[in-house]
Amino acid sequence: MAHDEGARVFEHSTSFDRPWGEVSSAFFDRYPNPNAGHVMTVDTVEQYVKDGKLYTTRLIQKASTLDRFTSFLRLPTKPVFVTETSVVDPLSEQLWVKQENINHTKFGKCVESLQYRRENIRETILERRATITATIGALKNLAASRFGERARGSDNGLRCVLGLIEGCNRKAS
Repeated sequence: MAHDEGARVFEHSTSFDRPWGEVSSAFFDRYPNPNAGHVMTVDTVEQYVKDGKLYTTRLIQKASTLDRFTSFLRLPTKPVFVTETSVVDPLSEQLWVKQENINHTKFGKCVESLQYRRENIRETILERRATITATIGALKNLAASRFGERARGSDNGLRCVLGLIEGCNRKAS
C-alpha cells in the first residue's frame, strides 16, 4: 500500500463498559450530544441489509474548522460535508465505519476508519485510525493536533448517549 509521506496518521483505541449491541445502536443515535455542537445535520442516504449485515451511508454536515482562517482572509465560510459508510455485522459483533470529507479537499482530506468490536459480554473496544493530508503544512499540523481532541470528544459523546456520564444532557451545546 502506498503511503503519503505528507500525511499525518492518528491512531487511538478506547473501551466502553457496555455490551456491543448497546454501543453499536448508540453509534447511530449519537447526535445530538454535548460534544458535537459542530454537527449541523445528519441524513441517511442509503440503508440496506445484505448477507445478514446492515449497510448504511450517511451525509453529515459540520461547521468548518477553517472558519477562523477563512474569516481572517474575509472569505465566505462553508460547512464541511462528510460521508459516513458503515457495516454492522451482528454475527461477529463488529461495526466498521469509514468517514471522509467530500468538500474542502483542495485544503486537505481526513479519512477516518473505526472498528467497534465485542471484547467480552460487557465491554466493547473502539479502534480508530485517521489519515490527515493537507496542502498547507501548518493546516495539517493544526488538523492533526485537533483530531486527538475531537476523537476524545467523540468518545465522550458516545459515553453520554450510553448513559455512562452522570448528568450528561443529550442536547447539543
